[in-house]
Amino acid sequence: MEHTFKFFEESKARTLSIKKFYTFTPFLNFHVLSLRVLGLCGFRIRRMRPQDVVEVVRIANQAFRETARLTRRLGYGFAKYMLEGGELLFVAETEGGKVVGFVFGRREEDSAVIGWIAVHPEYQGRGVGGLLLKAVEDEARRAGLKTVITGTPFARSFYEKYGYECYRVERALLLELIGRTVNPPKDMDVHPLLLDDLPALASFMGDEEYLRFLMAYFSVYDSDPDMCLIGFRGKDVAGAVVGKRNEVYPELVTLEELVVKDESYAYDMLDALTYAVSVKGYRWVGVRLSVRGLDEEELLRRGWKDAKLPSFWTRYHIRKHLR
Repeated sequence: MEHTFKFFEESKARTLSIKKFYTFTPFLNFHVLSLRVLGLCGFRIRRMRPQDVVEVVRIANQAFRETARLTRRLGYGFAKYMLEGGELLFVAETEGGKVVGFVFGRREEDSAVIGWIAVHPEYQGRGVGGLLLKAVEDEARRAGLKTVITGTPFARSFYEKYGYECYRVERALLLELIGRTVNPPKDMDVHPLLLDDLPALASFMGDEEYLRFLMAYFSVYDSDPDMCLIGFRGKDVAGAVVGKRNEVYPELVTLEELVVKDESYAYDMLDALTYAVSVKGYRWVGVRLSVRGLDEEELLRRGWKDAKLPSFWTRYHIRKHLR
């Protein structure tokens, strides 16, 4: 049996008060969910179908600054998620049926998580993004979920406009090496980190920390061996560091793991990685905080800046409590 739910939202466009009328029709699999907006907007929100994937990818190509715009990444992600019976996948379309926006969400415990949301540049600023958010929020409420959460590098103000709040900042910092004097650390001997060196690191690391370091090391074992370094103070191991070249910006090397016997050695190990990056002629070093022994204010004092590259950026964690 089909049920239809109706509700009104009062909004204002300039000096004219407009009532937007919505209808919601429950669905199974890829049956249509329709949130028809009457009045000036002229857009429908419905459940995404497999046939929409190509149009959605093209919107992402043109709308995103971050690497979600890459065809292989987004296309694969949507196809895989839909094949698994994905939840919270909606598109916005015009009255003529042209897809002009989309939102990708999923359910995690008692929250709805928005992965991607985008509107074609030609249709931005016309309320389409807000309608897509509302579709996710309404379905989350019907499912008894308590919050909608997401993370964004560039769209914080968009979410805040619709009642979301930033509850955590995952800081990413970038050091530009061009036009900068870069020297190796003065008080530490640094060498390539070899396989046989790894057991020495375990002596001052817990099992979990050591396993995380091993994962980072082996993930770049073939691709970036020059970015794996071990430091000595005299004959004693002081620490080690693993860097990784960014797949989108090969001139960017990001700090993947940094471990030190004493926190006072952390900047020496970071300087060792920075020097190795400079010797290769690459342009940037990136760090995601927090890292043991590294302080944000000290890094900023040393010339590091907030990262805003499309593939490496400060992430704002956003949420909205549903009522």
